[in-house]
Amino acid sequence: MKQYSKVFSLWKLMEFEGIESNIVTFGTLINCSCYVGRVDLGFAVLGKILKLGFEPNSIVFSTLLKGLSMKRKTTQCLQLFYKIAKNGYPCDEVTFGVVINALCKSMKAGNALELFRAAVETDKLNPNVNIYSTIIDGLCKENRVKDAFHLFEEMSVKRIVANVITYNSLICGLCNTGQLRGALSLFDNMLQKQVSPNVVTFSILIDSHCKNQRTDEALELLQVMLQRGEKPNVITFNSLIHGLCSSNQWRKATEMFNDMTSQGISPDVCTYNILIDAFSKEGKIDHAHELFELMIQRGMEPDTITYNVLIDGYCLQGQMEGARKIFDSMLGTSHEPDVRSYSILINGYCKAKPKSIDEALRLLGDMNRKGLTPNIVTYNTLIDGLCKGGRVAVAEQLFKDMQAHGSQPNIITYGTLIDGLRLNGHLSEAMRLFHKMEYDGLKADIIIYTSIIGNMCKTGKLVEAKEIFCNLSTKGLLPDTRLYTTMLNGLLKEGRLNDAQNIFKEMEEKGVAPDDHTFNIMVQGFLYGKEFHKAVEFLHTMNKRGFSPSAQVASLMVNLVAADEPSHEPIDLLRKFLFGDK
Repeated sequence: MKQYSKVFSLWKLMEFEGIESNIVTFGTLINCSCYVGRVDLGFAVLGKILKLGFEPNSIVFSTLLKGLSMKRKTTQCLQLFYKIAKNGYPCDEVTFGVVINALCKSMKAGNALELFRAAVETDKLNPNVNIYSTIIDGLCKENRVKDAFHLFEEMSVKRIVANVITYNSLICGLCNTGQLRGALSLFDNMLQKQVSPNVVTFSILIDSHCKNQRTDEALELLQVMLQRGEKPNVITFNSLIHGLCSSNQWRKATEMFNDMTSQGISPDVCTYNILIDAFSKEGKIDHAHELFELMIQRGMEPDTITYNVLIDGYCLQGQMEGARKIFDSMLGTSHEPDVRSYSILINGYCKAKPKSIDEALRLLGDMNRKGLTPNIVTYNTLIDGLCKGGRVAVAEQLFKDMQAHGSQPNIITYGTLIDGLRLNGHLSEAMRLFHKMEYDGLKADIIIYTSIIGNMCKTGKLVEAKEIFCNLSTKGLLPDTRLYTTMLNGLLKEGRLNDAQNIFKEMEEKGVAPDDHTFNIMVQGFLYGKEFHKAVEFLHTMNKRGFSPSAQVASLMVNLVAADEPSHEPIDLLRKFLFGDK
C-alpha cells in the first residue's frame, strides 16, 4: 500500500510531538516526494538535511536522481550527479544505475556506456547483470543491436550470467530491426542456457511473427507458451488479434477475442480499436459499430482513436450520415475531435457526392474557429476534392491560404494541384505552378512529370516533352508504365510512329510492362498512320499477353475493314484478325 500523503501527515505529527527525524526519516520523505512527482519537495527536504547537519548518504542522492529521471529531466539529473561526485559525496552501484538508466531512457545509450566504462575503470562500479541489461536495452531501442551484442558477449567473458531481461531486450532489438530468424536463434540459446522465457519474451516473438504475416507460427508459439505454464496477457492477445485481422482470418480473430475474455483477461481499448479498425477497413461497418457499442456496455471508454477508426469506416463505405453521427457524438466529451478526426471526415465528404465538398469546406472553417491547425493531409485532401469537383479557382485560393497560415505545400500538394489544373484545361497555370515548385526547391516525382509531359503533348510542345522524358534518368527517376504510355500517346498523335516504336522497345528492354492501355494506344496510332502490318503485330502481341482491343480500337478496325475493297492486302490482315481465315 503506497499511501504517500499519509507519510507526510505522520512526519508532521512527529514534529508536533517533538520526535526528532533522522536520515532514514528524511530519506523516506524524499522518496515519497519523488513518487508523487514533487521532486522540488524532495530538494526542500535535502536542504533541511544539510541545515540540520546530517550527512546525506547514497540512498538520499539516488532517490533524488531517480525522481529527476522519472520526470524525464535528464540534464538536471546529470548536473546533480556531477555535483555529487565533485563534492565527494558517496556514489554506489544504485546511484550509477539510476543515472545510466536515465541516459538510456533519453536515447543516450552511448553516453550511458561511456559513464559505465569510466566508473568501472576507476573502480567506482562493479559491473553486474542489471547495469549491463539497462545499457543493452538502451542500445537496442536506438537500433544499435550490433553494439548491444558486443556487450552481451562481454558479459559472457566476465562470467556475468544474462537474465530474462537481458534476453528480452536483445530479442526485441532483433525483431524491431527485421531480424526475426536471429531472434528465434537467440530464443533457442536462451532455452539452452536454462533461462526461462516469460510472458514478455513470448509476446515480443508473437508480435513479430504477426507483423511478418506468420500468424500460424505465432499461434504455435502461443501453444508453447501455455505448455510452459506462462499465461498470455492482454498485449499477447492484442498482437494475435491484430495479426489474424491483417491476414483476413476474421473468425479466428473473433474466437481469440472471446478466448481472452473467457480466460479472465479483459480486453483494453487497444483490443477494441484493433478489431473496430479491421472490421471497418474490410467494409464490415455493422460489426465494427456493434463492437463499439459492446465496449461502452462493458464500461470501457472509447478514446479518440476508437472514434476516428469508426468514422473512417463509415467514410470508406460512403455512409457520411453515419460518419457525421459518430463525429458529432465526440463533441462535448473528454475526447473532442482532433485534427485527424476532421481530416478523416473531410476526406469522406471530398470523396462523396460533388455537393459534399461544401460540407468539407465548412469543417475546415470549424477547425480554424476551434483553434485546430489543419495539417498538410487536410489541405491536400481538400485541394484534391476541389480539383476533382471542377472548382480549381477555390483550390488555388486554398493553396495560397495554407501558406498564409504557415503550412508549406509538399510534393503531393503540388502534384495534386498541377494535375487538377491540367485536367480542367488550365494548362498554362499548371506549367507556372510546376516552375514555382522547382523554384521553391522541391523535386518533382514521376507522377508530376507524367502530368507535365502530358500537358506539353496537348499544347503541341512535343519536342520539349520528349527532352524532359529522355532526361529523367539524370534526375534519378525511372519512367513507369503510365508515363511511357503518356509519351507514346503524344508521339503517335503527331504521327511520329518510328519514335513511338523506339520508345516502346526501350520500355520493354527496361522491364517496364506495357498494360492494355499502352497496347491499345499503339494499335490505334498505327491504324491511323495506315501502318496496318505493325498494328496487327501489336494486336497479336497484346492477345498473347492476355489483353483485348478496347471498344474504340475494335470499332476503328471494323470501320476500316467495312470501308475498304476486299482485295486490299493490308486490310485483309485486319479482316483475318477480326474474323479469322473465313
